[in-house]
Amino acid sequence: MIDEKVMPHNMETPIVHQFRNVTVYLKFDWDKPNDDSPVAAHVVEDGEIHGYGITVAELAGPWPDYHSALAETISVAEQWIDTQLSQDDS
Repeated sequence: MIDEKVMPHNMETPIVHQFRNVTVYLKFDWDKPNDDSPVAAHVVEDGEIHGYGITVAELAGPWPDYHSALAETISVAEQWIDTQLSQDDS
């Protein structure tokens, strides 16, 4: 559980999320560092060049809180991964 007093947006490090052996990165945009929720979220996959990612999904807030933004972003990331894996099976 994430301590609600210490939010990850204090760091500029994306959150690493793995699902079905695929890794994506969740990145949040904030208006102000102490906001309760981000204004946007991005799902990023690794690019062909190390250190460069490709944005595969963008979400716009508002969300009522950080946990809602995180849950929706994870859901979108996992849906995108499922879509990519189903294309590989074709």
